[in-house]
Amino acid sequence: MVARKRSLSLLIAAASVAAIGALAVSHHVGAHDDHDTWHPDGGRQRGSRFLSTGSVIFFHPDGTGLNHWHAARLYFVGPDGRLNWDRLPYMAVYRGHMANVLTGTSNGGATTHAFGYKVDGLGSFGKDGDGNLGLDREIRSLSGYPGSLMREAANAGIPVGIVNDGHIAEPGTGAFLAEVGNRDNWQEITRQIIQGRPGKNDVTPWVIMGGGEADTLPAGATLTHRNVNQERGAPLNSRLSLRTDNLNLQAEWNAKGSGDLSNDPLRFDDYVVVRTRAEFERLKAALAANKRYAPRVLGLFAFQDIFNDRNEQDLINRGFVRPEMAVGETGPAPKKQSRIVLWGDYDPAQPGYNPPSFAEMVEVAIEILDRAADQQRHPAQRRFFLVAEQEANDNFGNNDNAVGMLHAMRDTDNAIGVALRYLRRNPRTLILTAADSDAGGMQVLAPNKAGVTPPTNVLAPGQAPDIAGTVSANPSAASATGLPSAAAVNNFLDGVEGRQSPLFVSEPDQFGQRMQFGIAWPGTPDFAGGILTRAIGLNAELLLSTFSQRFDNIDVYRMMYLTLFGRLLDYPSGQRAPSR
Repeated sequence: MVARKRSLSLLIAAASVAAIGALAVSHHVGAHDDHDTWHPDGGRQRGSRFLSTGSVIFFHPDGTGLNHWHAARLYFVGPDGRLNWDRLPYMAVYRGHMANVLTGTSNGGATTHAFGYKVDGLGSFGKDGDGNLGLDREIRSLSGYPGSLMREAANAGIPVGIVNDGHIAEPGTGAFLAEVGNRDNWQEITRQIIQGRPGKNDVTPWVIMGGGEADTLPAGATLTHRNVNQERGAPLNSRLSLRTDNLNLQAEWNAKGSGDLSNDPLRFDDYVVVRTRAEFERLKAALAANKRYAPRVLGLFAFQDIFNDRNEQDLINRGFVRPEMAVGETGPAPKKQSRIVLWGDYDPAQPGYNPPSFAEMVEVAIEILDRAADQQRHPAQRRFFLVAEQEANDNFGNNDNAVGMLHAMRDTDNAIGVALRYLRRNPRTLILTAADSDAGGMQVLAPNKAGVTPPTNVLAPGQAPDIAGTVSANPSAASATGLPSAAAVNNFLDGVEGRQSPLFVSEPDQFGQRMQFGIAWPGTPDFAGGILTRAIGLNAELLLSTFSQRFDNIDVYRMMYLTLFGRLLDYPSGQRAPSR
């Protein structure tokens, strides 16, 4: 990756342009004169404030609470180790409630992150309300722009991109680029991400990477990837497109720009579609060969989601295993590869086998966006905006798949490490992380080693962990009313392959000890959980000042907007998003 080189004169020019714009367009949203009106900035609302501008990398590890990060830390670096996530010094507790729901939702939370207003939590997707009930409406964002923060940035000439290890139309990324009546409208969300919103003449994003090939080719067309997880009711292993119209979004993407139809990054085609590991590696080789090459990239690495979001036993039963590994075996640290194939096709002969990881996609996206930003004509456009969502955290959690969740957390942490390396070379960058909910509400339980006195979780060198058992969930006694006994409501613990498999083993603590633990799940839904926003880089210190009393989903928008455009917008206390 090429480090950005900024001359002093360009920095001064960029700051001057942004400052003039901030003074000229200072925007007040919902200011109050009532001294008793609460506002998260403290006291009375203030007008917009000018701050330094730069690039924004927003990580949305969907469905992750403090408990998820704790479990990942134990498993991959040990109880006294540090994740990359732990290196983000500025923190605030995240509040994710919606306009009408106490717990956050993926679609409602993403819409709030993208637009800066609390919306209907159940039906919203780039709009406010459920289109299936005829209640959706187009809204303006907190800045007053008729669209999301990402659309505002792109249409202002700032290179933007999205990365998702689920479908590209998942809400965490999709709601930044599409406006539909319901999150299940995969075809239209995908179309808007690639083509733009109807009638809006939107600028094309620079990078779009994830799954979702099934929604990019005309009805009846044959896809690169097969439907290994029977997504959306389509037959097992089907390769037929799920579109019901004749749009070929892949061909349309490749024909943009110069019109070079080679789709070959080594010929430096300016719009390329990549679908497999081999094509991804060819793109990386082209980027290494030409340090100014910054193509617009559409990556489609799966039929629907890149991950295999089913429970462990289901995946094992369907053959999603590595035949060279024994039952219950895990690979060596630091990767600790699972015997279960958690991402991509399980068959090495298939194009979808061994897809790019979330961290790898993020690394390529940052490299391309950085180059694209450097090549913008105007200093005020020489920054970029990336939204990267690891959806696997949420979906594995919603399927109570502990090993899948842990490896998704490691992949997220690796991606944060990529961004931290970029930040060291490019300090005018904000790295911000937040989740909207706590998927599955998982908790760590550390059973004592069987037959060892005095009791301890510690495993002696070379000693195997115990098999995961159960934990009492609601120990009420049986009665004449028919209440179940304690045994009837025990919850299974998850080990490395789910129920009745070896417990997880932590990496050594500061005393060199490894300990066994299991994962307990209260259920499969999204819980409110203990969610922590963390940040580093440009303007990150505001989490300890401006946002020290409260940080919620609206403030995700406000933090990103102020870094991209230099204005801290007032919190819209008690206000709903204005219609267009």
